Amino acid sequence: MGVPHRREQMNKDWAQYWIGLFADGTDELMTLYNPHFQFEDVNFDLRINNDLPALRTFFEGFIIADPTQSYNRFDVFDYVGDNRLGSFQWTWETKHAGDFLGVPAKGKITKTRGVTVMGWDEHGKIVLERSIWDAIPVFQQLGVVPAFDTVQA
Repeated sequence: MGVPHRREQMNKDWAQYWIGLFADGTDELMTLYNPHFQFEDVNFDLRINNDLPALRTFFEGFIIADPTQSYNRFDVFDYVGDNRLGSFQWTWETKHAGDFLGVPAKGKITKTRGVTVMGWDEHGKIVLERSIWDAIPVFQQLGVVPAFDTVQA
């Protein structure tokens, strides 16, 4: 599924195409980035600037070797922006293959939501990507943080 790198493609459908490449489309995903870019995953306190090999290594962590054992599913449900700067919200459902951030999670399914702010150059290549996702529901679903309705004030 190829989507042209034209600026007028930046919308919810383009964002879903982009996020869908995390499952097994790393080569195609990497073609969407300008070599001069800023990347940040706020939750992981990770910043990568102008280093495509490092970005590839991070993205390869989302590749699932055996989909019967684990998976990552992303769904974009909102987009606000234009052809140069946009923000989109997404959900992330995953079946964990092992521990998640030091918490036993193997075989468990968690779901949360996040938002990505993205900027593109005049050729439609990504020059800015900043993502943040809500970790609290994940830790609640893994049983290490109580659900809010059971928290005593």
